[in-house]
Amino acid sequence: MSSDPTIQPLREVHIDGLAVLKIIKHCNDNLPTLVSGSLLGVDVNGILEVTYAYPFPVPKGNEETGYDGSDGVEYQKDMMLRLRDMNIDDNCVGWYQSTYLGTMCSNDVVGYQYSFQTSEDLSENTAVIMYDPIQSQTDPGKLAIKAFRLSNKFIEIRKKKLNIFIDPSEIMEELPVKIKNAGHCSGFIRCLADSHKEVLTTQSESLSK
Repeated sequence: MSSDPTIQPLREVHIDGLAVLKIIKHCNDNLPTLVSGSLLGVDVNGILEVTYAYPFPVPKGNEETGYDGSDGVEYQKDMMLRLRDMNIDDNCVGWYQSTYLGTMCSNDVVGYQYSFQTSEDLSENTAVIMYDPIQSQTDPGKLAIKAFRLSNKFIEIRKKKLNIFIDPSEIMEELPVKIKNAGHCSGFIRCLADSHKEVLTTQSESLSK
């Protein structure tokens, strides 16, 4: 349950097509490195409206695990000010990260999402968007994108530092995702898949000569 009775529990995530394309481009451009970024938008009666996304700088020495929140604070502050000047939503509602073959519940992801949901500067209605570029490219037209938040049960256990067992399936809760202008995103993914096939075909022909 929310600690603030005026806040409705988060039940769904709506992502603008532009934000989705920014996430896709960032994650695909940096393969095989895992990358992360910030989600901006607003919480409307339990529906998280994600309207914009921008990348985090990858901390030096952390290229294999994505962003851990320990670097780039000044960069984020500068980005928020610039977006505000451009009349773009500057309210942080969560973050995103690339993932491989459905891997979601890692220590880094859980720890960073916990810092979001328990932050005094943010609403507890924050979420993490996980995008899998490999699955998206192997299944043309389908976006392997999911939204998660930590369960209230896990939050309470961690806050109270209780040494009790919790089933892994109860740590994170998946939220329904609705993508606005989904057709544009699916078309972009199909183009990505086709371009990768062309590169592989060209390389194969070159090797056979």
